[in-house]
Amino acid sequence: MQPDEVGKQGLRPVIVRGTEWVGSWAIPGLGMFCEAYYIFSVGNVKPLWAAQWPQCFNEHVGCSEEFINGLEYSQVAGLIIGMIALGFSVDRVGRRLGSILTASVMLIGGILLTVSAGTSPHSVVLMLIIVQAIFGFGVGGEFPVAASAASERAEETKAKRGCTVQLVFAMQAWGVILNLSVLLFFLAVLGATRPPYSPATLSITWRLMYGLGLIPVAYMLFHRIFFLRESSVWKGLAPPASLEGGRTKSKPQLSGFGKLQLLLRHYWHRLLGTSLGWAAWDFWYYGNKLFQTEFIQILQPGSDLLTLLEYNLLNSSIAFVGYYVAAYTIDLPYIGRRRMQVNGFLWIFSLFLICGLAYTKLTSSPGNLRWFQTLYYLSSFWGQFGPNATTFVLASECYPTEMRGVAHGISAAVGKFGALAANIVLGKISDRSKFYYTAVAAGIGALVTMLFIPEVTGLDLEEGDKRWQHLRTGSPGDYEGPAAQLRYLSWWEAFGPRMFGQKAHKVVLQPPADCHQPPASCAAAMPSLAKASPMTPAEHVDG
Repeated sequence: MQPDEVGKQGLRPVIVRGTEWVGSWAIPGLGMFCEAYYIFSVGNVKPLWAAQWPQCFNEHVGCSEEFINGLEYSQVAGLIIGMIALGFSVDRVGRRLGSILTASVMLIGGILLTVSAGTSPHSVVLMLIIVQAIFGFGVGGEFPVAASAASERAEETKAKRGCTVQLVFAMQAWGVILNLSVLLFFLAVLGATRPPYSPATLSITWRLMYGLGLIPVAYMLFHRIFFLRESSVWKGLAPPASLEGGRTKSKPQLSGFGKLQLLLRHYWHRLLGTSLGWAAWDFWYYGNKLFQTEFIQILQPGSDLLTLLEYNLLNSSIAFVGYYVAAYTIDLPYIGRRRMQVNGFLWIFSLFLICGLAYTKLTSSPGNLRWFQTLYYLSSFWGQFGPNATTFVLASECYPTEMRGVAHGISAAVGKFGALAANIVLGKISDRSKFYYTAVAAGIGALVTMLFIPEVTGLDLEEGDKRWQHLRTGSPGDYEGPAAQLRYLSWWEAFGPRMFGQKAHKVVLQPPADCHQPPASCAAAMPSLAKASPMTPAEHVDG
């Protein structure tokens, strides 16, 4: 064999492994890619619509301001309904069928967006508003579907779970960048680089942008129908009995409503943490998207359409780096999910508070504007290397498999109420006040994360399921595994019941590494640690 043939033989396995690795997160992440490509595109394409129909968007002739804002409101409404409705569904019908359902709705919505038309600007915008809700419904279901499937796939393969889920979610960054790149490309090719703009050229541009997005949506649906396998973790949800504690108890049958009641009774604090943390993030994130144009106008007064898109692309590129820094550090034990989320929120709080306090000085001269731009772009990095990654990951890990879809859907849906609040509130206040309001949202996000969200880095999902089975059989005190250890509990779970006299769960101190006795016996051998804890290891705090 010739040396060049040997080189080719050695290179082929590397290429195959590299392709398989990319496919392991790129194909499952197509839903997040399409979500960003279509949903986030509204902020990018609205300037094109405004230039195409200036009387409708700018002068509000035949189109009130509230009517135009319906483009965002209908989108958020569709997302919320999809997250809750399809979140319930994927826990009943499975991850595979749920994935096919969400992709089907997204394909229908994408086609309708591409061909949206009417006899007047008002009628076109009305169709766009309706279709945005349809596409949003499909994308809303993609959140619990993608997160649950990615977490469970990592559990099956024993891969780094946080990295696996975040790489799927990071496809969102590719969707944002490709959307902006496509718009810039077609505007340049069609000669729409400076005003005045041809309405026909603008119409062709945004329709081509939506039309190209149909390719990954169609492939995603095809792949899910013919190649996607059901999650083995979800399929293995029916153990006949719980055997821990030396007793066998049958698993009682519960209705969907009964399971939800049990979830709310025992996990309300976690739902509060993942939901309010997500709402605080979406208030900042969607609020940031909302006044991004105003920010660019501060940096470059009188910016044309191309300049606005170029600055958006720069900001998205910085955020892109944050997505992947988060993916490759989220499983490190000294970083983890909870610490990453708190850290990201605190950075955003600090940076936006500085922007608000020094707003006048930072915008007073070209030299100071550079510092203003730096602070703003740094917040984009810390947002991705922080709550944008962790809100998605934590909502898929803090709950048992049987209720993972609905819990993730509820958390994501409440998050979108934060986005809705940003749309309503930030449009009515000054540019300087926008920085204060979003800083406060970040501060609230950090606080609820510290109080109600546990650090689940390193905890097997199987342990959460074992604890859930004990809750279902009415014997939570029999579970003494890792999911009840102090290091895997939130501050509220560890200290709240003792302080406020409420019953919630059993707390077990982590036993020494060389202890081979039952957890309670090992903990009894740690009198100093037990004395320092607000709860003794054997204390039963029943839910």
